Amino acid sequence: MIDREDLIAIALRAGASHAGILETTMIEFHEDFRKACEKNFCGKYDTNWMGPPAVGSIPELRSRVLRFAEGMLFQSTHPVAGNFDMKGIRAAAHAHDAVFRELVRALRDRYPAEEILPLGAGCCSVCERCAYLDGEPCRHPLLAASSIEAYGMNVIALQKCAGLPYYFGKTTVCFVGLILYAPVDPGHPHLHRNRPAEDGNNVDTH
Repeated sequence: MIDREDLIAIALRAGASHAGILETTMIEFHEDFRKACEKNFCGKYDTNWMGPPAVGSIPELRSRVLRFAEGMLFQSTHPVAGNFDMKGIRAAAHAHDAVFRELVRALRDRYPAEEILPLGAGCCSVCERCAYLDGEPCRHPLLAASSIEAYGMNVIALQKCAGLPYYFGKTTVCFVGLILYAPVDPGHPHLHRNRPAEDGNNVDTH
């Protein structure tokens, strides 16, 4: 069984700025986020196994999430010159992905028998060209990861649920990731409800 405090400690050692625990029943799913994906603002729509539409419908993804009892939301924060510092924001996104990958690697090393579902920020970039484009299966299923946005989750709402800060000023950019863990029995009532929950436990470095 994954220990909450140990999980948060692993996240902070991997480079996360803050981390908090939330129950999956606290998570809200919105079709509007999928509609935004369909407008292809990121230029990645229908190009990746881990992104829409290949990753599944919002109801399917909600069911996948609720197979787990808890999640750890973590943030990495990075200095930028301002809202229009695209170079700085891209560098921050790359740095966050490195934190995410190190966290997932460390977690799987620490708890090899535990099932987890990691969700990152932005489209999966493990492969330069996704096998999806060639009609082939994912080449790296243990490394590939979908994103919080692809699952239709509101990032700000998630941060509030986990008791984490969500605004750091105009010269700091924050990226988030979510690690779902603690699988529940298929017959557990957890899978058939979506109630709001109490405060999430959280720890940060500040």
